Amino acid sequence: MSWERWRADNLAGWEDRVPIHTGPGGYDVAGLLADPHRLSATVRHDRDALGPLAGLDVAHLQCHLGTDTLSLLRLGAASVTGLDFSPRAIAHCRSLFERAGAVGRFVEGDVHDAQRLLGRRYHLVYASIGAINWIPSIGRWMKVAASLLEAGGRLYLRDVHPMAMAIDPESDLALTLRYPYGERPEPVTLHDEQTYASDGTPVAHPTTHEWSHGLGEIVQGALDAGLVVRRLLEHYYTEWRMLESMVKDDDRWVLPEAPERLPLLFTLQATRSG
Repeated sequence: MSWERWRADNLAGWEDRVPIHTGPGGYDVAGLLADPHRLSATVRHDRDALGPLAGLDVAHLQCHLGTDTLSLLRLGAASVTGLDFSPRAIAHCRSLFERAGAVGRFVEGDVHDAQRLLGRRYHLVYASIGAINWIPSIGRWMKVAASLLEAGGRLYLRDVHPMAMAIDPESDLALTLRYPYGERPEPVTLHDEQTYASDGTPVAHPTTHEWSHGLGEIVQGALDAGLVVRRLLEHYYTEWRMLESMVKDDDRWVLPEAPERLPLLFTLQATRSG
């Protein structure tokens, strides 16, 4: 198979997921619209690390439904631009902003073409939770992100830790390794009849393809793209129940025993030098 086929399968899968994710058990779009001060769960967790956004022009890569994009605007960003390859997702983003009385720019297209499609530079490039596993080369992704930054601009990336990506979810507390930790050309092909945020509605296109990227590859990719890594953190919590045995701790989910055994998320912040 080729990148074109893998991408086509993934696009079909994400097109299926948009109407499910906007429904019951999904992304709580209604809650965001009902409260003009409300933030998405993801951005609530990113808020302190992001710091003040006042006056910043923000590009949100792989923005999906735009709920995080709207939340970034609510944190004070001067402007927000979202990019996603799903036509249904981009249509929803535009509708969401119109209903919220907010101004944002949304562009449909492949993240690899972001520099050409967006045609400008930003103070902040943001991507979070479930972005980089859909691209084969983290080095290429980092170069795209760097190309969108103004001199002194910042990349903020929080995503699933590659160690957690390697765990067999069915092994639960045993934490058995099943999937690759490091990057390889061929993806892991998965068949999931349901999506992660839904009321149980099956998806019509259950086959998707994902890639792993080791933490060293992520950091080196940023360095090779000319970015200066300012901060790298590993987190032992998630905003959702990644494994069945996980328990709720305030608004986070953690392993019930020795959570330090497994980092679940990471945050990387890097800047573009002059």
